[in-house]
Amino acid sequence: MRIETESDHRTEPRCFREGETVFFCGYFTSDKKCGIVFYSLDNADPIEVLFPESVCIGRLYSVRIKGIPAKYDRYRILDGKREIADPCSFRLFGLSDIQAHPDPSEVFGHVLAKPPVDYLDRAFASRLRTRIAPEDDFIYLLHVRGFTMSPSAGVPKAHHGTFAGIIDKLDHITSLGATAVELMPAYELIAREPVEQPAMVMPAVLSGKDGEQEPEERINYWGYKEGYYFAPRSAYAASDNACAEFLSLVTALHKRRLAIILQFWFPQDYPTPLICMVLRHWVRFYGVDGFHLIGGGLAIESIASDPALSGVKLYYESIDPSKLLHSGEKRMLSLYRGDFAMTVRRFVKGDDHAIGAFFGQMIQNQPVYGNVNYVAGYDGFRLLDIVSYEHKHNEANRENNADGATDNAGWNCGVEGKTRRQSVMKLRRKQIFNMLTMLFFAQGTPMLYAGDEFLHTQEGNNNPYCQDNAISWINWRGETTAQGEAALNFIRFLSAYRKKHAILRQAKPLRLMDYKAFGFPDLSAHGVEAWQPDFSEYSHSVGMLYCCLYAREQDPAFLFCIYNAHWESRRFALPAIPKPLSWTVVIDTGNTGAETEERSLKGEKTVVITARSCLILEARGRFRMNDKEARTPF
Repeated sequence: MRIETESDHRTEPRCFREGETVFFCGYFTSDKKCGIVFYSLDNADPIEVLFPESVCIGRLYSVRIKGIPAKYDRYRILDGKREIADPCSFRLFGLSDIQAHPDPSEVFGHVLAKPPVDYLDRAFASRLRTRIAPEDDFIYLLHVRGFTMSPSAGVPKAHHGTFAGIIDKLDHITSLGATAVELMPAYELIAREPVEQPAMVMPAVLSGKDGEQEPEERINYWGYKEGYYFAPRSAYAASDNACAEFLSLVTALHKRRLAIILQFWFPQDYPTPLICMVLRHWVRFYGVDGFHLIGGGLAIESIASDPALSGVKLYYESIDPSKLLHSGEKRMLSLYRGDFAMTVRRFVKGDDHAIGAFFGQMIQNQPVYGNVNYVAGYDGFRLLDIVSYEHKHNEANRENNADGATDNAGWNCGVEGKTRRQSVMKLRRKQIFNMLTMLFFAQGTPMLYAGDEFLHTQEGNNNPYCQDNAISWINWRGETTAQGEAALNFIRFLSAYRKKHAILRQAKPLRLMDYKAFGFPDLSAHGVEAWQPDFSEYSHSVGMLYCCLYAREQDPAFLFCIYNAHWESRRFALPAIPKPLSWTVVIDTGNTGAETEERSLKGEKTVVITARSCLILEARGRFRMNDKEARTPF
């Protein structure tokens, strides 16, 4: 067998074959003894190929290797004295078990039989790829394994905790009205490092036989660590080909007009060009629609300026609009806003000094980037736990309950944890419905964490990063409980209502001015007296009047949203609106069990909103934009 090595001119990392010719391009940290070692299925002697200096530019080696038999379908790179799995490999062997943390010598890259771009009909994917503006989006966030790992998920056992399992549940996702599915890290994680370089696999201690102490390794269930960023995680595949299965998921989502967003965690010192290369790979080879980048110090503005990522949605925790280089980057960037969650929680539980911040969060909008709002996410209390616990309960993490956020702005409604007290359960339901109403009526993109739609609980654990068990696995039996079914139906109603009314989904900030001479501002604030809001430090209620004419809507022409976080009821004056319009209640979270039953307020000048509840009113009646009465605000 004769091996020939020639220079190639590729610049993106890849390893694939055509017949007995292997094309390889990769980066090396060492400047000595760089090469590739091929391994075969039948354990034949490996083939080591060292790269001459003539095939490298800097530390980028690009080679064409002739004479490698087809049975050598896996490889590792030789980087100085180390033989390691290629961090840029598109597919890996040796990481198929989520609980296995093999030695690096057990991980191999896969020599693809053809370029991975052939996995995808790019014209087909481009045609189906979603083109939804940030303000029109509704994101459904999930953990691939936790989403269907529980037997209660009702998917084939072989699909538990996999990409295929998500496909099985797409009817549920689309029923919510979601427009995008965001996956927590779904790329391969780097295998366990040597003992002298401990990885994020944390040691724990359990009692063993005869009282001995046995170490137990906890997995990084969430997956926020450095990884093989070019490869779908094989532990999340029901088949032996994670690449093909992930592509099937993308295709299934696109057929339903659902975008797919991937989370990636990068260390602070990870070079921006390499980040862009990773993102381009997933866009080009799989048709991914966007990315939520996690990690401190990332140059998100520079990443957004990459021409190859034009039109791709990017999400991050901080954005400096002054650093955006091109107008094309604007509105494709969105800010993930944890401050929205904390502000809404504090307002709903009745904190003082919260009313002004709450009003600001409800109308927060930016002309150059979008906002993603949520009240519960993966790194904190679940939606049900916000109203069931005041303190974190992370004992199962075996860190003496020292991990996780201490301030969760939660209120247990009188009892810590589970209870059968009807008064407490009724109040918790009301508080949950209040937060959901605020989430879907706020400007920006709502995000819902999977399982919250039918009130999955983590029993007060606000940091289950290592809990690959029932704490994190979604219990789908919640769909069939009275409480879970009510929440699920309410979310479906809110999602459809938001989609119907463009005034709740504005691309530009509301001005709080009558800049089109309709006789009403686009948005105005009100207190118990119309046109007189109370933003004092001890105020706990506010009314928000939307003039839907600014969004080219005439049915209804007005929405009046009243939010009362006070522990007592309030009587609000109804703003006068043009005749013959009259107010109709469409949502009343204080009417537990009948939150969306409509009732007319025709002829009424005031309305009572019960303690700790929300009222949403529509203006009903025949109305034309050119009516003279439309210019008479009161």
